[in-house]
Amino acid sequence: MPDTMAAPVVKELFMDRYGASPSAAQVFNGINLLGAFAALPLLWLVRKRDHSIELVIWGSAADALLLGCMALPLGIEWTMMIRGLEGVTDVIVFAALFDIVRRSSAIRVATEIGIASTPLLLGLGMGAMVGGFVVRQSGVESSALWLFCLAASLSVTVAVVTFIARDTIKRRLVAGSVIVLEQHSSALQGRSSPDPMWPSLAMTFSDRATGGLITGTLPIALSQILGYSPLVRGLLVGLPLVLMALGTGPAGWLCDRIGSLRVRVIAGLCYAAGFALLSVVGDHPLPLSVVMVIIGLSGSALFSSSISLIIRSGPTTMVLGAFRGAGDLGFLCGTALSVLLLASLGGESPTYASYASVLLIFAGFHFATTLIAGAQLTLARSRTSGLG
Repeated sequence: MPDTMAAPVVKELFMDRYGASPSAAQVFNGINLLGAFAALPLLWLVRKRDHSIELVIWGSAADALLLGCMALPLGIEWTMMIRGLEGVTDVIVFAALFDIVRRSSAIRVATEIGIASTPLLLGLGMGAMVGGFVVRQSGVESSALWLFCLAASLSVTVAVVTFIARDTIKRRLVAGSVIVLEQHSSALQGRSSPDPMWPSLAMTFSDRATGGLITGTLPIALSQILGYSPLVRGLLVGLPLVLMALGTGPAGWLCDRIGSLRVRVIAGLCYAAGFALLSVVGDHPLPLSVVMVIIGLSGSALFSSSISLIIRSGPTTMVLGAFRGAGDLGFLCGTALSVLLLASLGGESPTYASYASVLLIFAGFHFATTLIAGAQLTLARSRTSGLG
C-alpha cells in the first residue's frame, strides 16, 4: 500500500506543500527505483543464504523509518533523497517475500504466481484509494503527516507479523521447498532448451513503462488539466490496480490451461488498446471509468503470464531478479520519458492534447513490443520443437 498512497496526490504533497513543479512531482513517483537498483548487489550476495525472513523483518522496519521521515517538512530535495533510499528497503522486502512464496508453494507455476500476486496488487490499488481519501480529509499541511505516518505504520505491521509468524514460515519453507524443486526439475527435463530471456524482459519493461503513466503522469493530468478531486483521482488510479489484483489468480489458472504466451499476447494487445482509448475519454468520467476497467482486466493477465514465461528461461533466482530489474527499469524510463515528452510537446503548461499524445506514443510502444516479443518466443519454441 505505501508504494502508491502518494501517487495520486503528489500535487498536494509536493506542488502545494513545497511549490515543486509538475516534473519534480512526477520524479518523486519514480526516484525510489534508483534505490531499487542499489539493492540488487545486496540481494546477489545473500542469494544462496536463507535470510528471507530476516530481510522482511529488518527491511520493513527500515522502510517504516524512512516513510516516517518523509512526513517531516524537510523540503523537496531531502524528501527526494529519502524517497530514493526507501527504494532500497522496498525492493529487499519485495524480493524476500517473493522468495518465501516461491519456496513454500507447491502448485502449478502460473496459478501459484497469480494467487501470490493478488494481495500485492490489491495493496497497490487500495493504497491509491486510501491516499486520495486521507488527503481529502485533511489540509495540505497535515496531509503529508497523516499519509506518511499511516504508510510507516503499515510497514511496521509487516515486520511485527513476520516476526511473530517466523517459526510457522520456516516450517512451511521446509515442507514446500522439496516439492517446488521437484516440480521445477521435472519441468526443465521436459524441455529440450529454455526460452530466450529477452522477449519476456522486453514485455515486462513495456508493462511497467506504461504502468508508470497510471501512477505517475495520469494523476497530474487528472488534477491540473481536468480538475478531478483527490478522492476521484484515487478511485480512478486505484480501480485498474484492484481489478489487476483480483484477476491475477484466474489469469494464472488460464495460463496453465491454454498457455502463458497466448494469454500474454492477447492481454497485451487489449492493454495497449486501453491506453490508446485513454487519450480520447479523459474529460468524460463515465467512459474514463470504463477504459480503466478494460486496462485493469487485461492487465490482470500481464503479471502472472509474464513471470511464468520468464521462469522458463533459466535458473529461477537469476531470472526473477532480471524480471524485477526489467520492470523497475521500465517504470523509471517510462516516468522519465513521459516528463521529457510533456516538456517537448506542451512546455511549462502542457494541455490535455499533450497528455493524449504521450498516451498514444506509449500505447504504440506497448503494442509493438507485445507483437515482436511474442513472435520471437513463438519462433524460438518452434525451432526447439523442430530440433527435438
